[in-house]
Amino acid sequence: VIIVSMIYGFTCRVYGDVKDESSVNKSCGRRHLSNAVSARIINGTDAKPSDWPWMVGLYTPDDSFHCGGVLIHPQYVLTAAHCFRNKNAGFLTARLGSTNKTKLKDCAKETNQRDFAELSNNVERKAVGSVQVICVEIAQVCIPRQGNCSFFMEDIALLKLKTPVNLTEHIQPICLPVNCVEPSLTVATYIAGWGQVENVDIFDYSGYDDDEEDEEGEKRGDGSSQNEGTGEPTSDVWISVQTVSTWTLRERMITLINSTACQKQLNRSIPYHTMCSTGGTCAGDSGGPLMYEINGTWFLVGIHSAGSPNCYEPQMPGRHIKVSYYVQRLISAFMERSNNDGGTADDICATEDSRIQCVTEFYASYNVSLKYKANIE
Repeated sequence: VIIVSMIYGFTCRVYGDVKDESSVNKSCGRRHLSNAVSARIINGTDAKPSDWPWMVGLYTPDDSFHCGGVLIHPQYVLTAAHCFRNKNAGFLTARLGSTNKTKLKDCAKETNQRDFAELSNNVERKAVGSVQVICVEIAQVCIPRQGNCSFFMEDIALLKLKTPVNLTEHIQPICLPVNCVEPSLTVATYIAGWGQVENVDIFDYSGYDDDEEDEEGEKRGDGSSQNEGTGEPTSDVWISVQTVSTWTLRERMITLINSTACQKQLNRSIPYHTMCSTGGTCAGDSGGPLMYEINGTWFLVGIHSAGSPNCYEPQMPGRHIKVSYYVQRLISAFMERSNNDGGTADDICATEDSRIQCVTEFYASYNVSLKYKANIE
């Protein structure tokens, strides 16, 4: 079923059961592996090398992971506009080729996956040979010119890398939507990211005397012990939920929800450029891709913008920026101008001052400090 509608002066269609791939660029959206994907990034499944070769990690000058991104061309990356905060293009650098968080010392050299595996919480993860971590500086940041910069700003940024990357088994671009194709609500969609995960500990105190001291030397008069994180005690059991950083890229399947349901949950009108999903993302997943597959080819649906403050039991839907809306008006237009010597994109991209002001307003609408802290995105 193809649903066609005229919105904002251009035609978009919703993918139901598309079989014709004649217009699809065969050099994008191809994975070398097709293993099953978990139903949760919280906590999700560890991704293997080549699972998502278009994943990009964005890192700060202090060598800390900050946000996700997605490769759409050897020299262009999409991410969330708010990831740059009130900084310029030099605030972040792009790293590609690894499913693990990396350090600057790993750049442009062969890095053994076993070294990373030893740092992973997944002790069953096996070495799969060597990968090359490619690190590239960012030359330009382009976000759309926009009026509303609050809760629903157009939170998408197109990054031009200073140099194109060489495509390898571990570095490939994802396909952009063709003719504004969008998945229907019934199509399986997936996300991937290096965001924080929830660590759940269950403590069973049955059999202990009420006045017995725990290992910390604290009295447990009620048979339970308070821990950091969100706890839910019973008479004999305490469940502690803590948010921790992950070293390995995680992947999961999520469900899209319609604008009416999303609007009801958020108690706000949903702009056209925003699409909503069930929870599953957490701090650090900003800028990462929402994607789906058609006959072995992967397409980019959205860029993750925001989610619920409570990652483990989300009370709010995840919000993603609809990429189909920006293929012509931002991505193609900026790339064409940028690739022409002397070409400018002043009528496409917000000015640097406008971008910073817009992101400042966006952070204020969420009552979040604009001051940078490592690993909080």
